[in-house]
Amino acid sequence: MTGIDIAFCIGLMKEVGDDLYAKFAETQRTPPHDFEELAQRFRQLNGQAGEAIRSALQTNYPAIRWSDGEFDPEEQRQAMRSGDYWICDPMDGAFHFFQGFTFWSTALCLIRDGVPVFSAVYDPCHRELFHAVQGEGAYLNGVRIGAGKKQELKHAVVATSHPTLVSKDGTLMQTVQGLSRVMSRSMITRILGSVSLQLAYVASGRLDAYWEHGNDTFDWLPGALLVQEAGGTVTNTEGRPFGQGPGGIAAASRTLHPQLVAALREEVV
Repeated sequence: MTGIDIAFCIGLMKEVGDDLYAKFAETQRTPPHDFEELAQRFRQLNGQAGEAIRSALQTNYPAIRWSDGEFDPEEQRQAMRSGDYWICDPMDGAFHFFQGFTFWSTALCLIRDGVPVFSAVYDPCHRELFHAVQGEGAYLNGVRIGAGKKQELKHAVVATSHPTLVSKDGTLMQTVQGLSRVMSRSMITRILGSVSLQLAYVASGRLDAYWEHGNDTFDWLPGALLVQEAGGTVTNTEGRPFGQGPGGIAAASRTLHPQLVAALREEVV
């Protein structure tokens, strides 16, 4: 039992997401001219949406903490300890949002003792709300969903994401190597935008697998629960338990997951 009103949380996500969608239409008419303007708009809209969600949740659930560790890996490691807390990404896929692409979402997750127990990912552009409850399944607009049933990676449609900014921790090189390994063994590889939404697509069978290198655990948790509750498997890219330190994420159906991890671990030929 999550101890929260699922319908209330879903309604809140839709309300905030639809408000962002109204601003998205305006952004399409007047896109930002440079990175500084984009960053300024992001801080404003992301902050407003995040505060609307935080305020409503803290009013209804004052005992549940709110984590501000979206951009702080150290905070994420500290937060993954004990107790209940919310993590939220009000604008997952912000660059898509400000460039007028539709593949962005609003994501929320309730963590209990380091484990996700509820998540919601809302796509306002298509009015699609994905949600999952630990032990109770994953759903799209209230209808239960399941991961894909393909048997071989060579027939799979897979997706990944690359680092937004070039870092010095080796993530970019891992991404390039991973692309080389998986692209040569899968049917189609795509980079679509919102991480939460790509994982939701794995949960619903629209994508067969998703992987990403790095340590952005908070970005992955909402979608990870969706995949798990949809009957899929989620680990880090080495096949070890997901969420226990760095190591990225690998998510797929139970049949394809071992093949995805094997591809990521092979040397480039």
